[in-house]
Amino acid sequence: MTHATLFQPAATTRKVDHVLHELRRAIQGGQLNPGDRLPAERELAAQFGVGRSSVREALSVLQMSGLIDVRHGQGTFVLPAPPTAPPHAATPDDQLDFLPLTEARYAFELGVARLAAQRRDPAGLRDLRAAQAALHAAAHAADAAAFETANLDFHLALAATTGNAGLMAVAAQLHAPLASQGARRVRRAFYDVTPQRILQAAPLHAALADAVAAAQPEAAMRAVMAHYANVAAPLLDEGNPDDAADAADAPTQPEERQPEQVRAEQVRAAAGQRREA
Repeated sequence: MTHATLFQPAATTRKVDHVLHELRRAIQGGQLNPGDRLPAERELAAQFGVGRSSVREALSVLQMSGLIDVRHGQGTFVLPAPPTAPPHAATPDDQLDFLPLTEARYAFELGVARLAAQRRDPAGLRDLRAAQAALHAAAHAADAAAFETANLDFHLALAATTGNAGLMAVAAQLHAPLASQGARRVRRAFYDVTPQRILQAAPLHAALADAVAAAQPEAAMRAVMAHYANVAAPLLDEGNPDDAADAADAPTQPEERQPEQVRAEQVRAAAGQRREA
């Protein structure tokens, strides 16, 4: 059986989940053996009918699970079955729980960021800046635990900057699961495999705080989009054409995007969520 006929294109399931399931099935079912080299990301993306970011994230999970070895400059190779799970390994259940949580946070914070920039509650803004500074320090110290704490404080402070007690309560409920053992395991696993995620997140949070402080609602919404596009969207796989030209290779430039583009993307995202529901 050739690689060209080994995998089937994604159907109606979430694309990352489909790619992950198919690759794991091929490895555990013996179609791919220890030492075999997987096709390149671009070739896998074409076979599955998905964007490269979907393939990239599926490979990250498989690497965390100890099923493959990604050797830079050489390729990706199947490993012998691991005797035990590696530290911080993300289980399939963790992955499924974390995806809808991240999606809910993204949808919620689009509106929160806009209102925060319009209202700019002084106490909330002070907390937002303090959390941003702590997040920046943790990122550059490669302190994942401190980063997780500062990140949670930042997103709660963003809601507080709206001055709306109801939104603050919803934010507390929505972000509480991030402190759970499963969510921490997933986040730590991705940080372990791709530590640059923490460094990428720091300036994205800074851009959001700057937009809120400058009373720029549209810029704040674009900053939220950039944050999730560069850090979290590979987990969600929104299904953008060509995955925005592979965001890792072509970083998002939020300042060049216009409000009508932002609204169009929101409509497309909402439509995609309804289809998945």
